[in-house]
Amino acid sequence: MSLVISNTQYIDGLDLWEASINPLPVLDYENLSYEEKDTGRFYCTNEDAIKEIKACFDKKVIDQKISQPYVLYVEIQKNLPNFELIPHFDNEDILGVIIINLIDSGTSTEFYDVQDVKLKQAPTAISEGIMYLNNWDFKHGYKNSTTNDRYIAICMIKK
Repeated sequence: MSLVISNTQYIDGLDLWEASINPLPVLDYENLSYEEKDTGRFYCTNEDAIKEIKACFDKKVIDQKISQPYVLYVEIQKNLPNFELIPHFDNEDILGVIIINLIDSGTSTEFYDVQDVKLKQAPTAISEGIMYLNNWDFKHGYKNSTTNDRYIAICMIKK
């Protein structure tokens, strides 16, 4: 299992890059145990599955984008149809985030300028995703506008 982060910016001038993990661990993501913590957003409670996913986030690859000390927090999430996060900045403790699709999805994280104008959507295919650094150049948000659940691995890179 190999994490790859592109060297080409996903949106010119912004700290966003395509990311992928190929192959993903062979898990039945749709049938893992999940607990709802926010309305419409569920977090995987299966420790073995989380451990397998966490092993995919190779620090040597992440070190190419993050130069200061950090800690990784990895989650598997399920987002129900109509789940929404309005465009926002992450808190100051987050240096960056990597989001990988665990199944094909018709929707993904979207990126906005500081005036909330949509710039581009992250990839939606299985094992593909995005890495972004937390800064004040752009916002991100998400709305599951499909009729299917979205399953993602999210790696938060924190101070």
